Order: sequence, then structure tokens, then C-alpha cells
Amino acid sequence: MLACVGCSEAPSIVKGSVTKGGEALQVSSQGDIQIHFIQEENGKMTGQTYMTSIDPSGHFEAEVPAGEYRISVQQLDPYPNVDKLKGQFSQAKTPIKQSIKGGDTIDIDLSTYAK
Repeated sequence: MLACVGCSEAPSIVKGSVTKGGEALQVSSQGDIQIHFIQEENGKMTGQTYMTSIDPSGHFEAEVPAGEYRISVQQLDPYPNVDKLKGQFSQAKTPIKQSIKGGDTIDIDLSTYAK
């Protein structure tokens, strides 16, 4: 699943993984793990957001234009009601920022950013 709100540039494929302490995040069959790329300009969100789901092994693939991004992760189980990450990596709170160029591989260990 991939969604884009307010797309303008031609996106390129970005691949990577999201783990916590080196382990893939787990959800039940009724859960979903999502990663959101929220485009920023001069440190402020532009409103352009790209989203995809993370597979059970922790990997994702998304079409995202080059640029500066805030990266949000939600571990929803059951979907869409309960974020097992307790909103720590929500769009409003996430500390994860990344400059993305075409064809990047991004590996994120959430424990690096945990408070």
C-alpha cells in the first residue's frame, strides 16, 4: 500500500527497514506497521506525505521524491486503534529526520531515537 498527498515531483524508489533493538516490529494478523515520509522545507512540514506499510520482516519500499523528510512510524495493533509505540514516532512527535536522494536505502532502529 502506498499513498501520496500533494505529490509534485516524480518519486523514486526508497527501500529500507525499521527495527527496534535490531528486531522487526511485530503485530497480530489484525495489525499494521506504517511508515510516513512527511516532506519538510526549511524545517517545516509542507503537507506532502508519502506512506507505505512495513512487512513482517521489517522491510519497506516506497516511492518518494528527493528532499528533506520527517519520518513517522506507527505500530498499529489492532489497526487503526492502538499505536504500540504510544505516539512516540507520530507525525507530530517523531525525532527521525532524513535527507532522501533517489534510490536510497534507509535503515532505522527506533531504539536509537527512544527517550
